[in-house]
Amino acid sequence: MQCNNTTQELSRIIASSANNRGIRAVILTTRDREHALNSIRDTTVTEKKDLYHFTVAARRKWNQKQFKFEAAGSGTQDPAELLRSAHDIRGGAVVVIEDLLNTLCDRGGDKNARTQLCAMLSSEKTNDGTVLVFLEPPEAQSNIPSMLESAFFKLAIPFPNREEIQGLALREVTAVLTETGNPNMALAQEWAWEFTPELTGLTRTAACHGVRDSLALNKTDFKEAKRYLAERKKKHLAGELAMEILDSRIAELPIGLDNLYRYLEINKARICEFGKDRAKGILLLGPPGTGKTMLAKAAGALLNLPVVEFRISSLMNSLLGETERRFDQAFQTLEAMAPNVVFIDEFEKAFSQGGAENDGGTMQRTTGRLLSWLSDNPQPNFILATSNNIARMGELGHTITRSGRFDKMFFVDVPSREARKQILNSLLKDQTEDLEAVLSVVANETEKFTGADLRAVVNEAATQARHINVPVSLELLMKEVKKKALKVRAIYDRFSELRKFAEFHCEPAGPQFEI
Repeated sequence: MQCNNTTQELSRIIASSANNRGIRAVILTTRDREHALNSIRDTTVTEKKDLYHFTVAARRKWNQKQFKFEAAGSGTQDPAELLRSAHDIRGGAVVVIEDLLNTLCDRGGDKNARTQLCAMLSSEKTNDGTVLVFLEPPEAQSNIPSMLESAFFKLAIPFPNREEIQGLALREVTAVLTETGNPNMALAQEWAWEFTPELTGLTRTAACHGVRDSLALNKTDFKEAKRYLAERKKKHLAGELAMEILDSRIAELPIGLDNLYRYLEINKARICEFGKDRAKGILLLGPPGTGKTMLAKAAGALLNLPVVEFRISSLMNSLLGETERRFDQAFQTLEAMAPNVVFIDEFEKAFSQGGAENDGGTMQRTTGRLLSWLSDNPQPNFILATSNNIARMGELGHTITRSGRFDKMFFVDVPSREARKQILNSLLKDQTEDLEAVLSVVANETEKFTGADLRAVVNEAATQARHINVPVSLELLMKEVKKKALKVRAIYDRFSELRKFAEFHCEPAGPQFEI
């Protein structure tokens, strides 16, 4: 497991520091402080070293016999003094230092503290083998002083994968059942498996707390516990990461996108693979109303995968000062939740000019991070992105659409005549007399209408029919068609440049629209 690799590397640094009688600096990044501290503690005990925990508020030392931290002096607001206290420890030790890197950064940091750390890490200084573990959130890596960049050994505790989450859930459910006097292992395994999808994407600590909280009021109502966990995850994703898990259980397949469905079916196995050979994703271009959003849910049903809508424009434009942190957390969460279909609607809106943080370099850095993730993420997160305005992204549009970001681009245009007949048939079934004749006439007269336009026509005609208490007639339908025709054609013409782009760069999602 990835977490075991982290502790093994920490053990290696502890041993190396002791062998060479020097002080080593490690940055351990995590979003799970409690788990990180426990991992450091267990590693330090295994290596038979003393463990200290320093913050500006307190200094503590781990007492293995009492299995708790005990006070080991008072805290200090002076970062240089805190580092000197770590330097003075004898006998070799691991010293965890929390939230100090921001005071060491090149710009606006404490020069005395940087000088002190430089002196401590000097190869000319001998020591009993002290390891300084700077415990920080992932974004704090940018605070490492440039002159000491190479001196820091970088470790990270990633989010737990699905297998780890299931193991945590099994442990917690077993503990609850034991409390009730019914340690039924089969039941524990069943509900641990049921809880796992609602816990993926959380830290180990948050997952454990989630199971405990869900069963706190009723230790045997597992169905209610699962509902609670699902709702809790939904709020967490929406509030923190601008994500939503879409319900694809009753997804309606958009009509007329046969080429696209065939591609998904052929690549189904690759979409769920791990590693460099996995299917990365597709970009759907096309005017609004042509079924791109509906397709995202349908893709989840076709592939038997959850669909996570990722509203990257919300992270980019509304969370001032936190965009990069939120993006990194979102990527870690998606990787932990894999396999997924990750739906990014109106992709161009996130990277159009005029973003809220565009003047601080955030736009450029975040764009680069997203492009790297699209290309290099090894987890089976199949990206399904949509766009109706590549030009809005400027040069970025060409960067994003080049080979390597997406496996393929499809153009989703207005439906063909045959597709229009099928759409109208699904909408008008049992609502009109002489259905076949109505379908033929209306399909002929709606050549530039999108699927959304056809639904609007049928809905308006049905409303009028109910008002006068008659079936939906050809006359009522054509009245609505004529009312919308001028606007529909104007909107169609607005996307002529996108269609020209698609001729060279995209495959048609379905049969070509006949003009």
